[in-house]
Formats: sequence, C-alpha cells, structure tokens
Amino acid sequence: MKKIIITFLLFLCAMMSFAQDDGISISPTFGVELDREVDYAIIEGELYENVVVEIKAADLRDMFERGVRVIVKDAKTGKRIYKKRFSKSYLYAYPDAMGFMVGKGNAITQVFIGRKDNGEWLMIIREKGVYF
Repeated sequence: MKKIIITFLLFLCAMMSFAQDDGISISPTFGVELDREVDYAIIEGELYENVVVEIKAADLRDMFERGVRVIVKDAKTGKRIYKKRFSKSYLYAYPDAMGFMVGKGNAITQVFIGRKDNGEWLMIIREKGVYF
C-alpha cells in the first residue's frame, strides 16, 4: 500500500511540475543596444503613434552604469518623447522575435514591446509596472 501511495504522489508531483511549465524560459540580457520602430506606444497612460524606441542594457561588468536606459523618439521629427533609466531592471528578449521586456525579475514589468498578429508592434511603458 505504501508503494502505491508513494508512486501516486510522485506521479502527481510530476504532473504539477509539467502543468506549471509554460515552455518559455528567458534570462536577462546584458550589454545590448536595440532600436525598434513601434506603431503604437502607451507611455504612462498617453497614446503615441509611430515612434522609435532605443533600449540599452548595461554590461554586467560596468560598475558605473546599471540597469536599462529607454529613450522614445517621434519617428518623423526625431523629437524625444520619453527618457528614463530603470536602474535595478533587466532586459529580456523573447524567442522567435515575439517581443522584449524590461523588468525587475518575474515580479514587475516596466516596459513591454510585442508584435500583434497583423505585424504591428506595440509598446507599453509604466514606471510603477505594467499589469496585464
């Protein structure tokens, strides 16, 4: 009887671990700069169209520069709309060019850039966190 209960518990634990795995595992990226043209951006509650976002993740070995710097400019005029350094945050890139995220681990997402099904890029920036 003990063997059956132990086997059942092991089986249950294995099923629970597979059920919680979403198949996407990403780790922080360091020392990377990227530019992305974004069709629609929501920055601290305001909507902007056709912007360019520049993201620079600090190198892991750099002692004076920490976190991720985000600059958003108007694509037509080049005028800067938003500039912020998220000092204790990291840049994450999803596989298959699904999008990018700046956040504090698994807890808070501050910048989200993703592609819709029709190919348009969307961006949401909120310093206190983006909640989906």
